[in-house]
Amino acid sequence: MKDIVIIGAGGLGREVAQLIEDINADKKVWNLLGYIDETPEKQGTVINNNIVLGNFAWLEKNSNKKLCIVCAVGNPVDRYGLINRVSAYNIDFANLIHPGSKISKFSDLGIGCIVCSDSLISVNVKIGNHVLINPACGIGHDTVIGDYSSLYWDVILSGNVCVREGCEIGSKAVVIPKTTVGKWSILGAGAVAVDDIPDFCTAVGVPAKPIKFKTSEILYHKT
Repeated sequence: MKDIVIIGAGGLGREVAQLIEDINADKKVWNLLGYIDETPEKQGTVINNNIVLGNFAWLEKNSNKKLCIVCAVGNPVDRYGLINRVSAYNIDFANLIHPGSKISKFSDLGIGCIVCSDSLISVNVKIGNHVLINPACGIGHDTVIGDYSSLYWDVILSGNVCVREGCEIGSKAVVIPKTTVGKWSILGAGAVAVDDIPDFCTAVGVPAKPIKFKTSEILYHKT
């Protein structure tokens, strides 16, 4: 079994610990050592039978060991910053795929991805690095999902969709075929994207329309 550490001891971190338990129930793969979290009051606490090992100083101290890491932080901007910090250490990034999800053998995943239960990923899909796919998502053929993107519960991406880097797709959102969601944009819960969504915006509604924009400087310099 491979030693693994979860970055983030919040709600998603607890769900990822459960995901690891479900994977091991199907086939013994992972030895979960615990969480890494920067929150001072969480240090040394036990959450659902798993200890918070420490902050990033713990990773630095143990970087000479053979460890795998997965980042369980839902917000793509925060995950981007944390992954950049972890990349300084000699640590491998793990893919965690729930045995109850189905991924076509003709589709590709990067590194550090999380695929939760009951999701279906069709043929010739390309998923980047450090992508989060929550339960019950459906991803159609030839769709591309960029690095650091997050799909929350029950998201539907139709065929030939392009979700660019760092996108956040809210629960029950739908993207129709051949539509692009621009980089570092947010598509709100329940929204339906029938036209391309620009970069660096928040879009909501049916059909989805941008309601505000943000600057790239905030995103790329957050750590």
